[in-house]
Amino acid sequence: MKPLINIKIEGTEQLLADFRKYRKEAEKAVERGVDRTAIAVANDAKMRLEGGLGGDRRIETDRLRASVHAESKRIKYMGNEPLNESIGEMEAVTGTPVEYGGFIEFGTKYISAMSYLGFAAVRQDTKLRERVTEELNKVTKG
Repeated sequence: MKPLINIKIEGTEQLLADFRKYRKEAEKAVERGVDRTAIAVANDAKMRLEGGLGGDRRIETDRLRASVHAESKRIKYMGNEPLNESIGEMEAVTGTPVEYGGFIEFGTKYISAMSYLGFAAVRQDTKLRERVTEELNKVTKG
């Protein structure tokens, strides 16, 4: 006869349910951090176009500045010109549908480049991790 010990852990179903719930809450927390960062990138890009953050004021009609915005599955753009980008879960995009936006960002042979979107994305890059961590901490402490 083999010696056997039967061990039964009670509450495993609840534990698994809690893990599944935490996963969903953690995904939402990451999405909130991503969305907050995409909005911050849009705000920084607009400030740069206005001449702030070391940028050259590049506003003549305000169309470009006004068109810069963030979109995600959770951020719905209410303006006239959406970005029409395919956006996955836990993703966001910031940009402009204005056709000459790339000329300002990258320059042409006639005008010098003044990065506003790229500059803003780099500026907010380190803050993305901070925002996601902050949102995840809310889930674990809540």
